[in-house]
Amino acid sequence: MEKYFYKLHGLGNDMIVIDDRDNAIAPYDMPRVARKLCNRRTGIGGDCLLVAKSSDIADIAMLVYNSDGTQAQMCGNGIRCFSRVVYETGMIPFDGFTVDTLSGIKKPQLLLMDGEVKAVRVDMGKPNFLTGEIPMDVDTEEFVRQPITAAGREFIATAVNTGIPQLVVFVDNVRKLDIEKYGLALEHHEFFPEKTNVSFVEIEDRRSVVTRAWERGCGATLCCGTGATAVAAACIKSGLTDKVVSVRVPLGALRIEWDGENNIYMSGPAEKVFEGKVII
Repeated sequence: MEKYFYKLHGLGNDMIVIDDRDNAIAPYDMPRVARKLCNRRTGIGGDCLLVAKSSDIADIAMLVYNSDGTQAQMCGNGIRCFSRVVYETGMIPFDGFTVDTLSGIKKPQLLLMDGEVKAVRVDMGKPNFLTGEIPMDVDTEEFVRQPITAAGREFIATAVNTGIPQLVVFVDNVRKLDIEKYGLALEHHEFFPEKTNVSFVEIEDRRSVVTRAWERGCGATLCCGTGATAVAAACIKSGLTDKVVSVRVPLGALRIEWDGENNIYMSGPAEKVFEGKVII
């Protein structure tokens, strides 16, 4: 079977988008397809596969599969890239629409210049700090700036769900941290029955932070959109930053806005890399 694909990235977090609204791929086969297409030596290469599907409750649906074949509820960088493909290929002919995801309906707004998508602003919903809904196996109602130990080191961290489980870990020097060691240990920490994404963050000032991402099912990535959203939410909730935060990653920055109570908004680029046909 041949499928047309689109390769994009959001600040280095790269992904593949395919249209399967015709249901040509059996659900049980999606993990195999994701592993094959995301393989960086024998496939297209990517951190995840995004699949367009029809939806009865939104304008379109997005399924997310990590590079290891596991399914994720959401992808923050992914929904920006997905939205660009959906608009520019004519799947959805308008610049504001709804996307059905496993973490609820998301509302991207495309920022256009001469008909081309230059950036995407996404209503990411309300950050959820309740440990039972992250989910997190601890005795406290919230886990905000609490100690957690992994690989023999104690960290101060905040847990939050921004579409998927997130752990925001506060450090003094994020660039020198061994995120392969600590990211893997924290992803599989006993507190998280469904594992977790991990974002290590260094606060620069009231308006800017630097972060590095470790994503469950992917490992270290150049950027995690839901993770950056979690970073800003954790910082704002603790009063460490203002309510508009530039979350800096190796290839740029995401703008995150949150009033501390309602929905949180993420804005950033969605860059095209190449497109073509692939046999799956």
